[in-house]
Amino acid sequence: MAEAAPIFGTMLKQWRAHRHCSQLELAHRAGTSQRHVSFLETGRANPSRGMVLALAQGLDVPLREQNTLLRSAGFSAAFMEGDLQADSHALFHEALQQIIAQQMPYPALVLDGRWNMVMANPATLKFFGLFVNPLEIFARIGNPTEFQIVRLCLHEEGLMPYIHNWEALIGSFLARARKALLANPKHPSLPLLIDEITTHPRAPKSWQTVWSTDVRPALEMEMSRGDDHYRMFTMLAHFGSPGDVTLDEMSVELFYPADENTRAKLIALA
Repeated sequence: MAEAAPIFGTMLKQWRAHRHCSQLELAHRAGTSQRHVSFLETGRANPSRGMVLALAQGLDVPLREQNTLLRSAGFSAAFMEGDLQADSHALFHEALQQIIAQQMPYPALVLDGRWNMVMANPATLKFFGLFVNPLEIFARIGNPTEFQIVRLCLHEEGLMPYIHNWEALIGSFLARARKALLANPKHPSLPLLIDEITTHPRAPKSWQTVWSTDVRPALEMEMSRGDDHYRMFTMLAHFGSPGDVTLDEMSVELFYPADENTRAKLIALA
């Protein structure tokens, strides 16, 4: 553990700086002294497992990165990262299925921590099927393994030609990505996604010069094909304090019609 502590100390200092938190404030949050926090950051003291967790929670570190902090100090991970299909997650899987099933005849999908669709109700598949076949599109654009929903909206061969409010929609994705990066600056892929969005040929120059993390309470989407026009807004739901990395990063996106025309078309589609 003596060799691991300096690695932990460096990471702790980085997280504290990112959260703009002084040693004194962090010590107060974690129930320790400023002197001890200083010794931990310089490697003059080794943290206990409980202290690592107290400091991480005091800095609002995401569960995945709390595991990283624990390992850097020589401890095993505290939060498991399970497969949603595994027996250990059966209750959560069933709950998610019920949520998206109850959303019928409106679309609902479950997104993982990389914004990929891992579950969807039949209304979702039928609605997006009006415009594209996502599997065929992903195969043509390189089958991305991260942020598939965003990239489906970014690509000419995807949903982009059918989205009327493309700039507003992608701008919301950008704000959400930047807010997520502020919450977890260690995320390896978010900077790449942000760059992909801001350098898109249709991206306004302000996306590169103005850093906004103002996420609207509801995501709005306007799409049309031929004479059929759809206006919807979405709501996000998350598990509260799940104690599991997979569930902590997961979200449920529920779609609702924004006008009577869309409501009638979605009901007819189902």
